[in-house]
Amino acid sequence: MFRLIDDGRTERLGFVPRFVHTNRGTRLGDLIWTTGDTKIASRRFVDVLASIGATGYRTFPVDVVDHDGPRLGDFVGFAIEDDDPGKDLRFANGVQFWNFAATGRVVEALTHAGVTGLSITPAHGPRPW
Repeated sequence: MFRLIDDGRTERLGFVPRFVHTNRGTRLGDLIWTTGDTKIASRRFVDVLASIGATGYRTFPVDVVDHDGPRLGDFVGFAIEDDDPGKDLRFANGVQFWNFAATGRVVEALTHAGVTGLSITPAHGPRPW
């Protein structure tokens, strides 16, 4: 079940995964890290990717709620598809993981849009991301 959620294949579950925001912080970024490999993205984050035609990801419905129950923001589940180096987003470690690799154009678009909650680290080696 957790692998299906991490990979964004929730249509096979028969329910919408629910994530409860439990820390006491009041500000949520555009990319929320869960305690596993599942990523949750704001609609703004996904809209930036869509606006540049980015490839290599999928979204899926999720409910993100406060620890007291109210729904928080407009978020979707966010999964990287694979490790294809020809795509804008890909696995950074060969598998679905909390971090991922992105091309320079994706990083530039997200940064230009003021997307928050990101930790961007330049890759070392011959890859351009």
